[in-house]
Amino acid sequence: MERVASRRRFRPTNPRGQLIAALLPEGAELVKAFGTLGAESLGSGVNRSPERAVLFYATDYPEAGKAVARLIAASGFSPVRVGGVDQSIRIEVGGDLHEFGKLGKLVSAKEAEALV
Repeated sequence: MERVASRRRFRPTNPRGQLIAALLPEGAELVKAFGTLGAESLGSGVNRSPERAVLFYATDYPEAGKAVARLIAASGFSPVRVGGVDQSIRIEVGGDLHEFGKLGKLVSAKEAEALV
């Protein structure tokens, strides 16, 4: 019982993106994306008008980032890069740019640019 309780309190100090990147095979290019909004906000925020809602992403690979940014745009959101994978903690649950963290809401690209 004590082991289970201690696991629940565990909070990694490194961004999960860095932890995932360390597990990938050599040559793989990680882009952390599509995880900053809950299902309800994804549904209500898609193709929002007059300004699209933002989906944040993080990557160390510019070309892979561009491909994911195109997917985000095709999904009806505005892509905003927060930086490299070392910054992915900002877009993880509890992070300052996550809906279930400090941000707590959908934002436009203008609003997002001021936050990154």
